[in-house]
Formats: sequence, C-alpha cells, structure tokens
Amino acid sequence: MPDEKKFKFPDSVLNKINECSNGGYILFTINQEGLPEVFSDFDDPTKAMALQYYIDQWSKALTALNVDLTTQQIMGEDEESDDLPPEI
Repeated sequence: MPDEKKFKFPDSVLNKINECSNGGYILFTINQEGLPEVFSDFDDPTKAMALQYYIDQWSKALTALNVDLTTQQIMGEDEESDDLPPEI
C-alpha cells in the first residue's frame, strides 16, 4: 500500500467558514480512517453554548424522526403480512 499523506483540513477553509459564520461554527467530518473529526471556533462562550444546545436539539429531533420512520416500516411490514393467505 503506497504511503498516502494524511489529509489535514486546510486552515484557510476553516478561516473562511469562520468569516461566514456569525459568531462561530462546529464542523463534523469523517477522516481518512473513517473516524469522526470535529473542528470548531467561537467568538465567545455564549455562542459556543448556543451551538451546543442547537446540536443537542437537532440530534434529538433526528433520533425521534428515525424512530418514527422505523415504526412506520415495521407497521407497514405487519400490514403486508396480514394480506397473505392463511397457511393450510
């Protein structure tokens, strides 16, 4: 396997993201090894807390949505099995 240089997220890109943010950012990525990485920068602790709270609420909403979708799929499978003819 050839030696590959380990990718480093460019500081110039992170600086541009910071310039476009309105007080801070949190960026989640997956690195070359398939592991999550987090990059963040905040103007002050209040902005950091606001983004942390938002991520928490977003994650809970996503979890609830996934539970609902899974429940619908399970219920849909059960309804389909009701249409099968009885076994003799």
